[in-house]
Amino acid sequence: MKLRGTCFLLVFLALGLNAYAQAPDLKTAGNFAVLAGTGVTSADAGTTIVGDVGSSPTPAITGLLPIQVTGTLYTAANAVVDTAKTDLTAAYLSAAPPRACTRTLTGVDLGGLTLDPGVYCFSSSALLTGTLTLRGTGSPNDLWIFQIGSTLTTATGATVAFIGGASPCNLFWQVGSSAVIQTGNTFAGVIMALTSITLDGGILNGRALARNGAVTISGQETIINSCSGGSSTGPSVVVSPVNSSIICDSPGSSITKTAVVLSNGVPVANTLVTFTVTAGPDAGRSGSAFTNALGIATFTFTAPFSLTSLAGDTIVATINGGTVSSNTTFATCSGSPTGDFCATAPPPTVDVLSVITGPPKQVIFSVLAPGGLFSLFVNTATNATVPIPSFDNGTTLAVGVTATKIKQSLSSVIGLTVIDLCGNTTVFDPVFATITIPASKSNHDAKEFNFKHREAARFDGIGHTEGMVLLQNDTPGVALLVIRVNGSEFKTRLSDGETKKIDISSALFHGTNTVRVAAFGRPKSSVDLTISDGK
Repeated sequence: MKLRGTCFLLVFLALGLNAYAQAPDLKTAGNFAVLAGTGVTSADAGTTIVGDVGSSPTPAITGLLPIQVTGTLYTAANAVVDTAKTDLTAAYLSAAPPRACTRTLTGVDLGGLTLDPGVYCFSSSALLTGTLTLRGTGSPNDLWIFQIGSTLTTATGATVAFIGGASPCNLFWQVGSSAVIQTGNTFAGVIMALTSITLDGGILNGRALARNGAVTISGQETIINSCSGGSSTGPSVVVSPVNSSIICDSPGSSITKTAVVLSNGVPVANTLVTFTVTAGPDAGRSGSAFTNALGIATFTFTAPFSLTSLAGDTIVATINGGTVSSNTTFATCSGSPTGDFCATAPPPTVDVLSVITGPPKQVIFSVLAPGGLFSLFVNTATNATVPIPSFDNGTTLAVGVTATKIKQSLSSVIGLTVIDLCGNTTVFDPVFATITIPASKSNHDAKEFNFKHREAARFDGIGHTEGMVLLQNDTPGVALLVIRVNGSEFKTRLSDGETKKIDISSALFHGTNTVRVAAFGRPKSSVDLTISDGK
């Protein structure tokens, strides 16, 4: 009798565990590779997305073109996106507590861990440095849920790997505030963030779903929603970027295509990928490469090209002896690095696209060289890391660059130099500061304006073209900001988390200028401020 009772108990527990391990049901949100609440922004024209893209209730889409999206790009309000957001909310809540934790990992770096199926909990923030390995049991019901109380942050080059039949289709990140996936990551799973998601350039095998905030893609990102629409019968291959554009007849120019090979969402290693120009002036050119452990293969076509401004190339990748083909990608060219073209080509530009409050705090830049990008390098980086992404030599497409603060409460100095094929050079050195109201009510260290405001910060050497001030208010943020330059005064009120631009160019003189800033609000409240010639 005791034996029968024990068996009954074990069966009961097993049934309970199977029911408990029910995956969050995304419903229509599962069709989306990127879904946001306040808009989607991309700084790099090389971003490639497989799956639908949309935002609700704010349907703003910036920097993404339909050619970059294999799926539906919703650029206006649509009931389909509204329903997907409702379904996302339900899935987010189903992954959240009171779903019990298998193991609490608060304060533990996910890098270097090997985790079996379960629910892993962080009472506050979660960090991934290095490689996280998920080990399956061979069951298609294996499930991993990460409940994260506040932020999810990865280091540069972080990876999520799978062994034992584990699948990214059964991996969910339930993030209590925002997620920042930094440069060079090979990340995976469904990111469901309460606020915002930032992708700094790399590969996301999964989905970026932000309930209330924005999704910002700051670098060249390949996002593959490989788990929608039922199970796959075999491997698939996705090539990015969809479009490459260079200057015609430029010596040393190059076109690089990257293929990602997946089978049921899992990277396939050691597969031969053949890249072929199937149509256009360079038809017949080809090259091949094997995928690495992350399922990635890269090939670079080098000059000379036969491209003209009227005739471009079509490039496709194939695997399995040509039986499986990728999406179609393109290569085009414009202008020429000689003659009248260089006489009229405008110099490169660097625009501040957005500021991410983090942590970590980041500034997103978009670099554009109509004369063909030749060189892009960092000449100053104080209290910041600024990795330079790879790009096609001579590209005329936007390249995203991300500056990440090291010490979050201190200001940063960043300098970029951009050179095009015509020799035009642009030096970009914006101010990136954090202004915090002291905890003490004492003002004995503060300098006073002659209009009796307290000076919180002073910036010297501001050029006459650096007339755009971008404010990203923190939470808690400052209530009022006053900017004074050359006798002119600019006042603005801010709410917590608000982003605002102020144009001070009318007050700037030729030569250099001094900009003074005073902040008012609750003690310890802060605001991030960027001064640049960005738009």
